[in-house]
Amino acid sequence: MQFSNPRSAGNFSTSDGYDELLDCRMEMLGLDFQAVESREPKTFDEIRRRCVACGYRESCAVDFQRDPNSPVWESYCPVSGPLIALAETQAG
Repeated sequence: MQFSNPRSAGNFSTSDGYDELLDCRMEMLGLDFQAVESREPKTFDEIRRRCVACGYRESCAVDFQRDPNSPVWESYCPVSGPLIALAETQAG
């Protein structure tokens, strides 16, 4: 999967629940942040909660900026499985 123009993968979440790093990861997988949030609210809330609380956010942001196409983030990301499953479901 190629992602050629990554946005800044900051560590910031806003008061309305938007998380730029999660949005970047989702976009890389072909997922729309707002569409998933509206179609799968319980799943999305759990993904967002786990992502925001993750101890690897800085590493994730660095890996994303270094090479967004590298699958290394999947080895430490607590929501890689659910995100990949959503992407496969959407593609299928």
